[in-house]
Amino acid sequence: MNIFSSFSLIFLCIITGCDDYNHIDYSSFNIVPEIITSKEQQGFIITDTYSPFKVPSDFTNLKNSSQLLINSNWLSNPHYLEDIYHLIYQFNQTHIDDSNVFVQSLYNSALIYKRNMIEVNILKRQLQDDVNNKLHYYQQEIALINTRLSIMDMNEEQHIENVAMIKNTIKEKQQYYAKLRRELKEELHAIKLNNDLIFTLISDLKFKYKAHDTINCSTYLSDYKKLNIVSPYACIYYNHDELITKVPVKHQKQINAIFDHYAPKLWHTMVELNGHFEPNYDKQVFDSYLQKDLVFANNNLAERRLMNTKPHPCDAIGLEIKQLKKLNLEMNADINRALLDDNDQINISTPSFYSKLAPLFTNGKIKDPIINFSLLCNNKTLIEKFTHKYAEKILNEYPKSLTFHIENNGTFTLPKIRAKHYKIVLNVNKNYSVIYNGHRVLTPPTDFTQTTPNTTTVQYDLNQLISQQLFKKWIDS
Repeated sequence: MNIFSSFSLIFLCIITGCDDYNHIDYSSFNIVPEIITSKEQQGFIITDTYSPFKVPSDFTNLKNSSQLLINSNWLSNPHYLEDIYHLIYQFNQTHIDDSNVFVQSLYNSALIYKRNMIEVNILKRQLQDDVNNKLHYYQQEIALINTRLSIMDMNEEQHIENVAMIKNTIKEKQQYYAKLRRELKEELHAIKLNNDLIFTLISDLKFKYKAHDTINCSTYLSDYKKLNIVSPYACIYYNHDELITKVPVKHQKQINAIFDHYAPKLWHTMVELNGHFEPNYDKQVFDSYLQKDLVFANNNLAERRLMNTKPHPCDAIGLEIKQLKKLNLEMNADINRALLDDNDQINISTPSFYSKLAPLFTNGKIKDPIINFSLLCNNKTLIEKFTHKYAEKILNEYPKSLTFHIENNGTFTLPKIRAKHYKIVLNVNKNYSVIYNGHRVLTPPTDFTQTTPNTTTVQYDLNQLISQQLFKKWIDS
């Protein structure tokens, strides 16, 4: 310690008491005091709990999210755009100006991705239309062959028996339907309604079919009331309010109970016989019903009789089977199954679909959305600047109770150290730091010199040391 430094310290001791002050002897470290600015002279206490060398989880998450996005396949990742915006948020949360270049690159990635997906969806629709047309053609042809084979599987007598059986079932259902209507008429007679009103009530009974994917149907659909039946695919209603208003008020409660009982039975029988044409959908909503079955059975009988008139009818089965195999082979060759999911829908995540994008990449309609961001993340000069600023952020946010200021003359006041294991870092300037290891030392020394036990020096300040650690983690991981 030189004479002037010693005199200054003695003078401070006289005024305030030496117990409150510590001192670093610059001369013993061969540091010229004139090059030291007060801003660079900062001290930090490092403990097991608090250390600027502990990489913040936010930085680790930022690095991991960046790497995950770079490695992610933009075409197969349904959350790609969401991941971009989340990463933008993470960069913005650093509140570091040097992160703006990453943020702008990510916004550009989002824009490229959106444009890409417009082209992807156009191509997807084109491919899906082509697949649908081919599937429709092959499925129709295969269905026709299977129908003919099923007809051939039965002889003419069996077809005749099948027609007779369906006709008999239809007759039974028609008789049951007539019986239900008679019973309904008798119950309406029993409550003294006139014949004209009874005829009107029975004749005006109507139903509505509403396709539904849940059994929890609403009780009413306009003035139609839900039937008390469970259907997994639809809600069924009848024109309750219209019928009730035709009846005197004193009979309305009885009429309500009567129709709630008979309407479901009439509906079931009617559907079994004739299906149901729903005007709202402008189509028959049931695929199978007896009258339809009878038409097919009669057609099959006629077809079987026609087959019997042709020469060598037995050879026809073999020919149909041969044609069926041929169609299946053609379909498998004509339709690229590698493009499709289990529901025969175009799957854009498949390598086959990605290969279809090659011309779009060539003409520039589609681009890699993340390439520029990836280059930035691997630009060592840029990352070095970013990690340097992040190191400043770490030190600026370090607990104030564990930091202290060093005066130009090397004097400083240490905060109260409660940890058993600690280090004192004297951040002298950008090219020099002094580190004291206070492991199991209850009271740190008052004076720090090059010969002070447990004292080492490094040719970097604390910011550079942290920055180097962050840089290594970003580049190497």
